[in-house]
This record gives sequence, structure tokens and C-alpha cells, in this order.
Amino acid sequence: MPDVKVVWTGLECRIRQEGEDEIFGTVQLITGMTPQPPVKFPDSGKLLFGPPGERIFTAQRLLYSGPAQDISVSAALVEWDSGDVEQQKEVVAQAVSAAATAAIAALTGGAGGVAKPLIDLLAGALVDFVADEVLGIGNDVYNPSAIFLSKDRLLDANARRQTLQRPDDPRTLQFTDAVIISGTDDAGDPGVYALYLDVQPSATPGGGGTPGMDDGVGTPTLSRGSQGAAVEKLQRLLNAHVPDFQPLAVDGDFGSVTDERVREYQRRVEIEVDGVVGPQTWGMLTGGERAQEDAAGTPTLSNGSHGPAVRKLQRLVNAHVPDLRVLAVDGVFGPVTERHVREFQGRLHIAVDGVVGPQTWGALTH
Repeated sequence: MPDVKVVWTGLECRIRQEGEDEIFGTVQLITGMTPQPPVKFPDSGKLLFGPPGERIFTAQRLLYSGPAQDISVSAALVEWDSGDVEQQKEVVAQAVSAAATAAIAALTGGAGGVAKPLIDLLAGALVDFVADEVLGIGNDVYNPSAIFLSKDRLLDANARRQTLQRPDDPRTLQFTDAVIISGTDDAGDPGVYALYLDVQPSATPGGGGTPGMDDGVGTPTLSRGSQGAAVEKLQRLLNAHVPDFQPLAVDGDFGSVTDERVREYQRRVEIEVDGVVGPQTWGMLTGGERAQEDAAGTPTLSNGSHGPAVRKLQRLVNAHVPDLRVLAVDGVFGPVTERHVREFQGRLHIAVDGVVGPQTWGALTH
């Protein structure tokens, strides 16, 4: 039986409840019918989410390594307001652990629970125990959530791997599965977070690689006619970097459509357009492009500008006006980009001139 590793890669703030959310929480696995010790996070203090550059927390923490088997993953989050955070983490961890124990007992001990799968029992126990055990800590508790990863789903993980990228945070995460946690605070403000997992099957029992650091695929030189997992990885990255095109089928086949998309991407990032995915193209796809944009700063831009700063602008505009047609992140400030900029300026009641200066950059990055 092949082994797998389950790595908690990080946490994303999708919708924050306040201008800045201070978050702590717990993640726990049940492997087969055995609950694992809950993992409290962060190691000390709280996580800050909300401002630009602080919407993603990278964890890269190994949660499980061993034979592929059914796994349930639960997560609980709390938006801290006051009190001893380390003591509160322990209360939440104990509540989540008690929920896992209760779910397993209901499944194995009868009492009407046998007809339900473990994940359903766990979901119900999480709600009951967290409500009972955590209500007294004086902070806003998100609705705990859980997902079920079957053995077959674990072994099929390489076909599902994706890359998370946001226009307002330079960090990226690879993931295969996510636990979505949502809630509403006492003021009625909603919040949504995603806890990301990367399942890493190995070819043979005991096979390895560094958790979260090596996806087992690498970055081999690819071109038309290539096939396999590395092509699937390439196709996922192209879909993330070229969001205005129809997504590529992630089928591991480097055919004419993938070749055209590679050339389009190479044109956009101003590297040699040859359809060959070598070190330069891989480098841009896996961090070099975003590094270019960060280094470009926030210069004044207008119709006719081009380069990495325009790409940064286009990503931010796409994030801020998602109801408009997605802009091509191509580094060319043309009439379509100008129309989007003017629409954004109008919505924020700032000077509608199509020029991206300090005021517009400030609105886009805060």
C-alpha cells in the first residue's frame, strides 16, 4: 500500500470580519478510527489577517505520514477580542478533541449513530462541543468544519493539486483540499477562512520528500508532446497566471492548446517566446513573476504604460471589481484597463482620470 503525507500548508482569509482579524485555532485528524492529537496554531500569540500582504498564513506542517487510509480533518477558528489567548487555545483544542472522541464512540457504540458516516457524526459533535465548551471564552467562535478524505481521494491527490495566489499577498500555497470555516460575529459581520491541505502520495511505502517543499514532480523541461504529472502542474499554474483565458484541461497532455498558452504567457512576462518550458518559464510561474511585480513598486501609470507594475495593477483591479470582465494580466495598459481603472475610481469617489497615481494605488492596496 503506498504511503501518503498530509501537510497543512496554510490558512487564507477570504472575508475578514473586521479591518484586522486576530485569529487562533485548531486542526485535528482522525486517521481511520484513531483521533490524532489536535494541532493548535499559531505556536504563540495570534495570527493577524486583513491588511495587504497579510491574507495568507503559511504553515507547512506535517499532520500525517503513513499508509493511505480514510482520514477526517476538522478545524476550528476563533476571532480573538480579549483574554489569555494561550489558555483559550487549550480550551478550543480540548473541545475539538472531545468532539472527535464522541463521534467515534457514536459510530462504534451504536446509540442510533451507526447509520451515519463518521464525518456526519463528527460535524454534529463539533457544533455541540464547541458551543458548549468554548462559549465562555468571550470571543467570536467560527462554525467549526470538517471534511472527509477517502483512501482513494488521498491516492488521487496529484491530479487535484492547485496553487493559491492572491493579488494582495505575495505568498502562494499549493493544496489539494480545503476546509472552509465561516461565521458571523455579534455585530453581524461575516467572516470566511480556508484551511489548505496538500496530500502527497509517494510511489512506494516509506517514500518521501520534504513536506510541503517538494511536490515530487519538479520542473523538468517541457514542450509540445510532453506528458505526465509535470504537464498537469504546468497547466494548473498557467490557469492561475492567465485567468482571462478559458482554463486549460488539466490532463497532462502538452498539446497545441497548452503550447499556445505557454507562448501567450511568455509574451506577457517578456521572456523568450518559444513554447518551451525551461528554467526561465518555470521560474516566472513559480515566483519570479510576482517578485518582478513587487520590485516594480507603485509608479504613476496611464494608457500606454507597460511592464510588471501594470501586471500588478491588473491583478489588483481584478480583485477589487470582480463583477467586471476579467482583465488580461498582460502588462499592457490599454483602453480596457483604463476603463476598469476609471470604474474603480468612480466607485471609490476619487478623481476619475484613468491615471493610477498615489491615490488610486493607495485605494487598491488598502
